[in-house]
Amino acid sequence: MKNILFFIILAFIFSCTSHKNSEIIQAHIGYNLKDSTYSVNTEDIIFNGIVFPNNNRQKDNSMITSIYFRFSLKPKTNERYYYKIFYQNESYKFPETDSLSYENFYGSWYDSTGFKEITSAEVIDSFIIAGNPRFEKRFFGAPLEKWYINDSSIFAIIHNIKNNPEWKKSVEEKAKHNSLTFDEQAYMDAIWVLKDQRNNGNVNHRWKRNPRMGYYSSLLVVCSETALKQIPSYIQYTYKTNEKGLFVNPYYYFLYGDGKNIEGVNVFLDTFLVKLTLHITPGNGVFVDKAKLPANTTVAEDNLCGTSYSLFRHALFEHFFSHENRHFKFHTIPVIVDWEKEPFTIDDYERYKKMYANISSRKSSWIRNTTCACANVTDKQTHIEIFNPPSETLEKAAKLNVGIKTRIGITYGKITAKVKFSPMLNKSNIWNGITHAIWLITQDLHDWNNRRYSPSGYTPKGNPKGERSHYTAYSEIDFEIVKASPYWPPHYYNNKVKERLSQNYKGQHDDTIIVALTNWDLASSDPPNFNYPLQYVKHQQKEYEALRWDELYQALTIRAPVSHKDVFLKDYYYFQIEWKPCEIIWRIGPEKNMLSEIGYMSYKNTSIPNNQMVLIVNQEYHLSEWWPVPVFEQDFIPFLKNKHVGKIYEITIE
Repeated sequence: MKNILFFIILAFIFSCTSHKNSEIIQAHIGYNLKDSTYSVNTEDIIFNGIVFPNNNRQKDNSMITSIYFRFSLKPKTNERYYYKIFYQNESYKFPETDSLSYENFYGSWYDSTGFKEITSAEVIDSFIIAGNPRFEKRFFGAPLEKWYINDSSIFAIIHNIKNNPEWKKSVEEKAKHNSLTFDEQAYMDAIWVLKDQRNNGNVNHRWKRNPRMGYYSSLLVVCSETALKQIPSYIQYTYKTNEKGLFVNPYYYFLYGDGKNIEGVNVFLDTFLVKLTLHITPGNGVFVDKAKLPANTTVAEDNLCGTSYSLFRHALFEHFFSHENRHFKFHTIPVIVDWEKEPFTIDDYERYKKMYANISSRKSSWIRNTTCACANVTDKQTHIEIFNPPSETLEKAAKLNVGIKTRIGITYGKITAKVKFSPMLNKSNIWNGITHAIWLITQDLHDWNNRRYSPSGYTPKGNPKGERSHYTAYSEIDFEIVKASPYWPPHYYNNKVKERLSQNYKGQHDDTIIVALTNWDLASSDPPNFNYPLQYVKHQQKEYEALRWDELYQALTIRAPVSHKDVFLKDYYYFQIEWKPCEIIWRIGPEKNMLSEIGYMSYKNTSIPNNQMVLIVNQEYHLSEWWPVPVFEQDFIPFLKNKHVGKIYEITIE
């Protein structure tokens, strides 16, 4: 409420008068908007990206397709006069005087028109807020229909591989290196080729730079013909860049820069135009993208989950498959337990640990995904249901990951997930081996989605000792919920009390779980307070322990201990990542209006991503050594006989 009041006051102050005793009179921007806040219409959002308005229905039941504005002009000369409207996201921006303000989301007309001539006493015009408003060529690509990949397109590439001796030899070598069969590697190579072709073309993929959610302002600029000639072309036309090849924010130019002092330039600033929110909800199904389907994975097709063209166009969620690395292996005890009905105590855990101490007596397999897409993911209309497949027999027993992700890319926002995860601990507080995760991940690894230039460079994801690059498209911000120690390994502490607590912590009898909060900055050392291993990050009245294991470690993590019953024994729980240009805040709570901050990082400690990401919700198995000091070892946690069901109710971006 305070924020809304602040914007309303500013809007009144700045909207009542024009800049420099302006000639603009009776200006009213957005006069047809009856509401202050609108939820983005998600119809055709996959193809067209976020657009506002887009047949939005208002509280008075009227429909809007454009934002209208009108103004009158009292000219001081007999010259011709021209005008242009600009808009800018105010919630997630750099100050206009900041050198990075060109990254702000701002735009103007839907097409590439510059200033329009005023030909009547009263001007009435309109505009919409849409993606890639600067018409940047890096966001162009192939027609969206070509993004739909089916079996025939895949097998055509595989046929070419088999009939090209040089290509075939290359695939055979890669298959050997990756511990894959030739057919598996050929399938992956075919997918890579088809995905790479998606970005070659001249279609404006507006969804690759979607509008940000939150508050928008508008800026009306009116100028004489003489003044217009003094305004650089890169301001007149949002798609043009200056002599250094950089975009220049028109808000900066007209409010603080050279445009402020040009005689005959008049501006009218409305600091509060509208607030936008995005609700990603079930009901449109779950799409299975052949381009991301692991080899030898089948699909249980139905109307609300599958590979159909209709789901490709309209589903807001997608089946998510974790990256499979056959070097990451479980060696699980040959035991199956129904976590809901059968007791499994610490004594059982210790007994099986001794009984199967020899690794050869256990069942070995790498970390894998579900082998049949849609069999464990269902759109129930009110929620998306996911579950890790149960193990009925030891012969087929497996620990398999399952998850979904959103298909609408966003940059910045207050992202809130309403989720009901399956319990992690049984009645004896023994961990079932599952790690629950809600995380943002890069939407695409092609150059169009690159993060900001890093002077120190980013290390390649998964290869911290690899050659640094000034650019990367990889980004990730995590919630990961796991049974582990709330303390870092003791030798990371200078504090003797914390060192002792870490050494003595067992955690096998309590219901404390860890909500791990991570930003993957790929070891960019640009932040002024970049440090390792342990640093203390202060925010308001709280102080957080953030760890980077060593100088090359690619992420910074905070551990927040919480009670298992508080998070998992309710009908749902809220997880929120507030991702801003200069900071990240993590919150959780039983209701959306009862969230508590549990983690904070800023640009001073870690490189904040500025590219476009999507949200993943999944239930996955991790190796215990990924979370030192482990409380339980994954290998001695039995296979699960019962379904472990998770429910995703809604994802909201504000």
